[in-house]
Amino acid sequence: MERQRPGCCYCLQARQAASTIKSYYDRVLSPSGITVRQYSLLLNIAKLGACSARELADLTELERSTLARSLKPLLKYGYIIDNKERNARNSSLILTQKGKETLHYASTLWNQAQNDIEDKLGKDGIQQLLSVVKLLNSL
Repeated sequence: MERQRPGCCYCLQARQAASTIKSYYDRVLSPSGITVRQYSLLLNIAKLGACSARELADLTELERSTLARSLKPLLKYGYIIDNKERNARNSSLILTQKGKETLHYASTLWNQAQNDIEDKLGKDGIQQLLSVVKLLNSL
């Protein structure tokens, strides 16, 4: 017989916590005009230099369709360009000057969010959080 656990669903609690954290970062980053996912994409494109969508998907562990939807506003608002050659299958994503400036500004806001969470949880709380996340990622 399976053991019934009273209380809450661990999955639901983890999803709600992740959603709360994501919303917090989005609010802090809002003056930059980008979300935390977009920040992560700009940061990773900057790290890679020029990259294909496949390389970016592998690095960020996003499905290609999710990545494509997330890249659309970055392309639309001129943060990145797809510099692929005509008739080429693979993209060549690079940051524009606007993208670099936005990333720089967003980095200061992201650091503020990091500091706020560190202040809220304390050093021990951050270490516990990272330990728990590592354990959960090993499932």
